[in-house]
Amino acid sequence: MPELTATAQYFLDLLGIFGFALSGGLLGVRKDFNFFGTLVVAEAAGLGGGLLRDIVLDVPSIAFTDPGYALAPVTAALIVYLGRPLARPPYLFEVLDAVGLGLFSVTGTIKGLQHGMDAVPSAALGVITAMAGGILASAVARELPALLRWDSDLYALPAITGAAATSALHTAAALNIATATAAALTAYTFRLLALHYRWRPRRSTTWRGAATQSPALQHTDAQFTDTIPLRIIRTPSSRPTAPQHRPRTRHPDCP
Repeated sequence: MPELTATAQYFLDLLGIFGFALSGGLLGVRKDFNFFGTLVVAEAAGLGGGLLRDIVLDVPSIAFTDPGYALAPVTAALIVYLGRPLARPPYLFEVLDAVGLGLFSVTGTIKGLQHGMDAVPSAALGVITAMAGGILASAVARELPALLRWDSDLYALPAITGAAATSALHTAAALNIATATAAALTAYTFRLLALHYRWRPRRSTTWRGAATQSPALQHTDAQFTDTIPLRIIRTPSSRPTAPQHRPRTRHPDCP
């Protein structure tokens, strides 16, 4: 693993940071932030996972000592902010985000192993490294992270796959540049397949059961949304009626 760290991990980290920063920059543009706001969201998406990883490991973060780690999100923010208007994010951005997911799930796990963590905690650290940046960027933009929504394509499971494969290879004494690359490619391919085929996590059966049993949550179709529809109860009309005037009777003594 020293060979992997010295020759490849730095460039893999930069590529992963750039891919995540592109998705964060797109989020900032979609929220109509100015350039500084877009840059903050891009930096959060690109560097958030690595910063949290280093905090867990209690080591100085290289993001504050190496200019490459800071310049990669700046470049991504400039590309997104100054680019031409887009009807939807290009597929290339999703591919680069998947690259970051696969790389960070592997490099985060490797860094945990290098600092003496066991296989399972190292895999958990790899998953955190791969997903924390997106969660932090969504929190900055005040948006529910796609990771937490049932209607988003699989994101956590590809990261878990890459991290678990890396830890398993380490346990089997087979972790090297080739096998680590294969683990990252597995997570990357898994994520792309989820995007292409719209693989999504199953929705809670508790919610679906409540929705089908409650009259207030019934829908005309078979799909359920995340919002509870309001049922308008129409009451009989209580329109005031005009007062009935009795005909005036003349008193005998009146002229």
